Amino acid sequence: MATAACAAKLAWQAGQAIALAISLYQTAITLVGYLARRHNAERDGAQPWGARFALVVCARNEAEVVGRIVRDLLEQEYPAELRDVVVVAHNCTDVTARVAAAAGARVIETETGLPGKAWAIRAAMEALGEGYDFVGVFDADARAEPGLLATVAARGREEQCLQVETVPIADPEWLAEGYGFGRKARNLFWWQPREALGLGTTISGCGWFMRPTLLAETLRSISTLTEDLEMTALLATRGVRVAYVSSARVAVGEPRDLRTSLRQRTRWVRGHLLVVARYWPGLLWRALHGDLRALDLAIYLVAPTRMLTRLGVSAAALQSLLRLGPRLPLAATLPVAAAEWAVPGAIALRERLIGFNRRGLRLALQHGVLSLLWFPIGLWALVTARVVAWAPSARSTAPQGGTHVAPGG
Repeated sequence: MATAACAAKLAWQAGQAIALAISLYQTAITLVGYLARRHNAERDGAQPWGARFALVVCARNEAEVVGRIVRDLLEQEYPAELRDVVVVAHNCTDVTARVAAAAGARVIETETGLPGKAWAIRAAMEALGEGYDFVGVFDADARAEPGLLATVAARGREEQCLQVETVPIADPEWLAEGYGFGRKARNLFWWQPREALGLGTTISGCGWFMRPTLLAETLRSISTLTEDLEMTALLATRGVRVAYVSSARVAVGEPRDLRTSLRQRTRWVRGHLLVVARYWPGLLWRALHGDLRALDLAIYLVAPTRMLTRLGVSAAALQSLLRLGPRLPLAATLPVAAAEWAVPGAIALRERLIGFNRRGLRLALQHGVLSLLWFPIGLWALVTARVVAWAPSARSTAPQGGTHVAPGG
């Protein structure tokens, strides 16, 4: 009995120590990367080098919105002869193909009977042929800034894969606004610091670009419905990073009703769990051999949200303060917990992500509530991990004013 109690105590303390270590690591990345970003010379001043783009829009029953992204891509401030816009109407039962063609895109209609964006990208790759430097992938409900391709071309000369910054389309609906705020926060605290430090990002579903040969090779191994994260992990196990480009942006919409949001995020978590099971050992192996980018991604896969570390270190500090049960020293837990809260808070205020006003408090509370929803979503996804299901999301009916960030960011 005493041995079991001792083992339980050690296990609890080990869990707290892991939470502290991950929290300290993420806080250090956020702070050091933020400072480096402020002091680094601007790296995006290089001139475009004539890269030729195949721009693929994946669409399933997107007739209401697909015309906008087609027009955005056709009106890019980039030579027309260096870009082709292709819409893949995948398993559509509406007039998506007709709308896309009327907007000026080349249209590929495909019926696979199987869900997942990877099938649409495969169909585009088969039809496009050769002669492209990058294939760019977009969601049908996205918006693209006019200078996006010029910026990617300037940054992409030495890169194999790039992800531009995704920002929320302005939407006052409570759910969409809360998740949109979370997207801006992740850009500021997570991806922009990693860009400054030369680490990688994850492919984020929309606004990513990859060399055609590499993409064709990668697609052959994709089997989950979270093809973006799976491709990121697969590339990392091969030593290929996904470069982050914060100076080029696409705007994306968030679900506006709870049912659609829960369904979408459950699918994401199921895919995330499969990616961890399949690729984490390979990432750990590379990390143990000195690959810092693989280490960073491995940590992300097991702790993809700061809410996990924030709750963990806060609970550890509270336990140390109250002297309850097996605990770590207060001198270890309290500074880490304080930094976990203070560093992002200070950066958020400095960068005006939030303000000392009613709106700032409301956005922070919305984000906090929605972040807590990931816990029941994660538990349900774990129980139903073998379910493979994908359903189209209901598209926003809010005004779509372009790629501007929602107010407050």
